[in-house]
Amino acid sequence: MSYIKLKPDIFHVGDIESHNGLDCNPYLLIDGAEAVLFDPGSKLDFEQVLENITALVSLDQIKYVVVHHQDPDFCSQIPLLEEVGLKAQVVTSWRTMTLIQYYDIKSPYYLIEEHENRLTFGNNRVVEFILTPYLHFAGAFASYDRVNKTLFSSDLFGAFSYNRTLYADKNYMGKMLTFHEHYMPSNSVLRPVMDTLMLYDIQLILPQHGSIIRENVRSYMVALRTLECGTLLSPIKKNLMEAGGYLIVFNDIYQRLITLYPPNEVQAVYESLNEIALNEYGEIISYSGDPNLVWNLIFESIQEMRGMRWLTVIEPFVRNLCAIYDLEVPEIMSHSLAEVDAQNRKLMEINQSLDQTIKTVNEKLVKCPITGLFNERFLVTLLLEELNVEDWRDVGAVICISIDDFSKYILKYGAEEESAVLINMAYMLKEKFGEQSIFKLEETDFGLYLKGYDTSTLINLVENFRNEMESSDHFLGKLTVSIGAAFPKEVDLDAVSYEITVKNYMERALNRLRIAKVKGKNYFCHSGEASSDVIQAHKILLVDSDITNLEVLKNFISELNIEVLTASDCIIGLELAKIHLPKLIISDIILDKMDGFILREELQKSSKTKNMDMIYLSHQKDEESVNRALELGVIHYIKKPYLLSELIGIVHKKSKGLRE
Repeated sequence: MSYIKLKPDIFHVGDIESHNGLDCNPYLLIDGAEAVLFDPGSKLDFEQVLENITALVSLDQIKYVVVHHQDPDFCSQIPLLEEVGLKAQVVTSWRTMTLIQYYDIKSPYYLIEEHENRLTFGNNRVVEFILTPYLHFAGAFASYDRVNKTLFSSDLFGAFSYNRTLYADKNYMGKMLTFHEHYMPSNSVLRPVMDTLMLYDIQLILPQHGSIIRENVRSYMVALRTLECGTLLSPIKKNLMEAGGYLIVFNDIYQRLITLYPPNEVQAVYESLNEIALNEYGEIISYSGDPNLVWNLIFESIQEMRGMRWLTVIEPFVRNLCAIYDLEVPEIMSHSLAEVDAQNRKLMEINQSLDQTIKTVNEKLVKCPITGLFNERFLVTLLLEELNVEDWRDVGAVICISIDDFSKYILKYGAEEESAVLINMAYMLKEKFGEQSIFKLEETDFGLYLKGYDTSTLINLVENFRNEMESSDHFLGKLTVSIGAAFPKEVDLDAVSYEITVKNYMERALNRLRIAKVKGKNYFCHSGEASSDVIQAHKILLVDSDITNLEVLKNFISELNIEVLTASDCIIGLELAKIHLPKLIISDIILDKMDGFILREELQKSSKTKNMDMIYLSHQKDEESVNRALELGVIHYIKKPYLLSELIGIVHKKSKGLRE
């Protein structure tokens, strides 16, 4: 048994003795009778991980397995755990789920985007998920346990496992930086994530690779925030002679190798060079001959004695030093990469120019050049400002709007129509909600920031806009929109900063927008996954002024073990439909107060009721009424008097699979 208790309820359950250069660190978080397993790891150490887990809990106590990204060293073990009895939900992002399903994972998925980037388990224990896109995968994220102030950091803060220690030691910083120089795309991606993490109270970092960080935690964040990584490096230049000459870079290389590999092996490489002298503390104190020649001899000796693996691991660090001090890349590194290096230099120049252009534009640009609307950055600034001067309950609702199948529309009508659609839609939004309430967002098409409305009124206004878009003649073809909303009362008031408060608030609206698209588009989602928004597959509503017919149908349909609601006019029928959300409505056409066609039109005005199936049952049946029914999406139109067996057959077919 080799699990390690890190906190009273957090355990390292990996193979501590393994030394593969990039070892895996799975963790188990236990709360009451339930547990969450984080990144179980690869197939290589399955038996050891299983032994450690089952020494702590039974497999059926593991309710969730968090997978921070898709690599096999993180999650290829899951199918093996399933084979021995694991029955849990796989918690991950939709981008990761798209790929890891090819590991033949059988367990159901819990997508963090659909659950407001949170997981609640055990005794109402909450794990928060912090998005870390492109570090080093588009769908990557980290997990934060506020109870223990612990970050399960995925690849971030990880390191190569040479000279591995369980807890980070004095050499860990160099190992961590080397790992990130290889695997992280650029500082422009790394920096904003570190800025976000610094807003949290983090006292323990549990990376999936390398060592656990429990001291000077913030210093590791600062180091990664300023790390130049990736192929497009743009470090600050320094004068080599003013910095201390070649001894500085010779010692930098030596010290970096010491942090990665056994000191005696590194020292042996340097002692093989007659041109270099070391003191008793392992420092290079002098060299003889041409420094450029010595520079190249160091790497030739590394390659000869330790092989290309050492050179490959240290290459990003060496190239960074070369960029800082204007040194030539060692010949042994440049021969096979000369063409790539030339391309990188050209790309670096382009990137520097582009960075400057973007910086200049960003300083001026706060509005969308197509629509003239303020952009997302402006909206975030506005929310932050309001939080500083107003009670949060007085801040407005955030609405996110996306044009459905916009790319297909552009393909059909031409690229020039993209601007025309955005301009016309912006005009419609301004007319409906006022110019100061509309914003052009980055992840979706438009955003609304609406103050002064009660929730019911606001929902009706937005639903009306959705209906107006569907019937609008402002566009060459038919367009619909999907919409998500978040309201002030739903904001997490326990967030550690206003920045996180705003980020979470806007993300809630975006998550509901995604749910609206999943529900079939042309839909307004304003209450998350609440069951009140789910059409009740086991209910049928009958609307008919003929009371006898109502009772007969109710009796026969009830025998199918389906709950039957009845209404004698459309007004009552409409209210029952909104409250109970039945799967199917059977209605007459000729009714008091409004007819069956108007009932259908009213149902289509609400996202909650527009997808309800319908059957018309009426004495009135002619070509005109049948065509109108078809236009409203009703395909079953039965003329009275009717064969009861025919109607019951249709109902039975539609109700197939309903809850018995």
